[in-house]
Amino acid sequence: MEPSTNSRTTDERWEISRTLSAITAVLVVLLLVGFYGTTLFNMSEIGKQIVLIKEHPYPVSVAAGQVETALGQLQTLSERLTYVRTDQAVEGVERSYAEIDERISEKIQFIADRALFQNGDMEELQSGYRKLVDAQNELLEMCRDADVPDEDIDAYVEETVSPLLTALFERNTAILDDASASFDTLYEVADQVIFRTIVSASILMAAVLGALVFYLVLLGKKRRQREKLQRNLEDALKAAQDANAAKSQFLSNMSHDIRTPLNAIIGLTAIAGTHLDETDRVRECLGKITVSSKHLLGLINDVLDMSMIENGRIALNNEAFSFPELINGIVTIIQPQAKAKQLGLDVVVGNVDRETMVGDAMRINQILLNLVGNAIKYTPAGGNVRVVVAELPVEAINRRMIRFVVEDDGIGMTQEFASRIFDPFERERNSTTSKVEGTGLGMSITKSIVDMMGGTISVESELGAGSRFIVEVPLDVVDIEEEFDLIDLADAKVLLVDDDPDICENTVEMLASIGIAGDCTQSGEDAVQLVVGAHRMGRDYHTIIVDWVMPGMDGLETIRCIRREIGDKTPIVLLSAYDWSEIEEEALEAGVTAFLSKPLFRSKLYYAMKSVCGDTDGANRVAEREQTLDCSGKRVLLVEDNELNMEIAQEVIEQTGAIVERAWDGREAVEKVRNAPEGHYQLIFMDVQMPKMDGLEASRIICAEALKSGRVRPPIVAMSANAFTEDRHRAKEAGMDGYATKPIDFAELNRILRKYLLQD
Repeated sequence: MEPSTNSRTTDERWEISRTLSAITAVLVVLLLVGFYGTTLFNMSEIGKQIVLIKEHPYPVSVAAGQVETALGQLQTLSERLTYVRTDQAVEGVERSYAEIDERISEKIQFIADRALFQNGDMEELQSGYRKLVDAQNELLEMCRDADVPDEDIDAYVEETVSPLLTALFERNTAILDDASASFDTLYEVADQVIFRTIVSASILMAAVLGALVFYLVLLGKKRRQREKLQRNLEDALKAAQDANAAKSQFLSNMSHDIRTPLNAIIGLTAIAGTHLDETDRVRECLGKITVSSKHLLGLINDVLDMSMIENGRIALNNEAFSFPELINGIVTIIQPQAKAKQLGLDVVVGNVDRETMVGDAMRINQILLNLVGNAIKYTPAGGNVRVVVAELPVEAINRRMIRFVVEDDGIGMTQEFASRIFDPFERERNSTTSKVEGTGLGMSITKSIVDMMGGTISVESELGAGSRFIVEVPLDVVDIEEEFDLIDLADAKVLLVDDDPDICENTVEMLASIGIAGDCTQSGEDAVQLVVGAHRMGRDYHTIIVDWVMPGMDGLETIRCIRREIGDKTPIVLLSAYDWSEIEEEALEAGVTAFLSKPLFRSKLYYAMKSVCGDTDGANRVAEREQTLDCSGKRVLLVEDNELNMEIAQEVIEQTGAIVERAWDGREAVEKVRNAPEGHYQLIFMDVQMPKMDGLEASRIICAEALKSGRVRPPIVAMSANAFTEDRHRAKEAGMDGYATKPIDFAELNRILRKYLLQD
């Protein structure tokens, strides 16, 4: 009986395994089909918006422009009759009236058929034109009647014909404005569809990955079923790719660049589906899907930014920000890009004496990322990209002119193209740049933002020899600035070893500003000789700062030589613009005392020197940036009406240890804050557009009730897909303390959590 029982148990297990495998396989397929269907639907929606633009606002704008020209001709003809009333002149005007009437009537009817708006302007244009035709006919009859004096002709033109023409001009201008507004509306709809595509792609791919992990456990027992399922999936995905290829011609011009990242998302999803047993391959595909999604969002943002600039809707923030945080944030973003292309990256900060400035940090960030991103894109592997930040002298006490220089030794550009690089939609077309994607709007947007800031931008380039962009923007500085007590090293010096002469010069100046004498050298060999010579004379350096990457003897080899010669007493700091985590263990074995990242600012150098001098507060400040975010015990109220957005944001926030409470609309959020004891919530993330009560109204009520009751309210940070400056202003006016845009940037979210939950 026992073997029979075991056999039944085994059969049951295999049956359960087969059932779970089938369910899991079906789930994976449904998720992929759902993703594909969602993508096709959203692509179709985008196509509809583009067709609407092509068939309605654009031709309506053109027709309205032609009507305006024809009305101008009619005005000229009418005025002509006040000067010449000969029969020949009257007949000529009558023929011209007839020709122009045919054109205007056709265009007015065309506008009436194609216009998307119904606000009465079209009816007034049609009725007004009929009145004008009658008035023109009456004018011709008066001109033919010799008994009618010239004064009556002049009066009729002035009092009857001209007012009718003026009214028609006004109606036609209103129609042009309505057509332009239709452009904006259609672009916004397309942007929302793209955002839904990115969110749905991320959620669906996360679901696929979860199902995949469970499925891989079962695959070991079902090899033949897995291979059969894989073949079926390959056939299905190939059919899906073939069907998608049939849609590849539905966009033109800009649609090519939009379709490229969309195709990457779809294609990489297919690849992931055909390699379900290769976790690393699936992870690689998901990473590339994320990159493609961000690129797609960047294209849409470029189009929207350009549209705002052309319509005069863009505005600049004027808020205090940390200049070192701005530069460090940019370095954090561009470092992986440069490393992925095997490019050298140098970021040099010169004589910037104030670290808290006033201006639009987000737009400065956009300018620099555009310039550095282009430098990386157009520089082949093995090349170098260099960013130099310096302060120029100005007469105003509380104003600084900051110069940013971004240069590379990449492919460069022709002089002819360099002269028009800041024009919209301009991209140089040759065999080298043909594979580089983009809207051609980045440089135009950058130029417009720099102009709005009252700055300048210029380019120097030579084909095959690289490019150099120079941006100068004025920024205000705050009166309150952190003071640094001078550090006394008792006549000892600090030695800086770096192959970059600018870094050497700037760092020695910063050391002097905090009371430390410094020497510098640009090679490891010379550094060893200086250290050994000082040691033999009994004048050891207090601290040695050594760059990691140098030609000839690199930083680690230099440190090893120094340690062999003088021992372990002198602190040695390793300086680098790269992530040193991969060599941290080797560096410590070589004798490194501490690590210091580029670019160097006076505050960072000051606290680094305080730390090597035994100041624990300085050491804590140096290490603060590297600390893992720990918000344990902090409570966050997350207000969001979209379930997917709620899930993503909650997951990211809870990873820091914070406690998340949820509210699904503004009214529920107000009730939760109202009924909670003071200090219950340390932070509120508030969506802006929600049913029942939007985030702006909810924030106003929370602020007003806190002010009335005397309670301390928690900070409120907006989370919205609206990224325009006027949206930020509205949030600030409603009482919100910060603003985060969707899609959620995890680094920005962590920065906000650090600011509001971990502040002193």
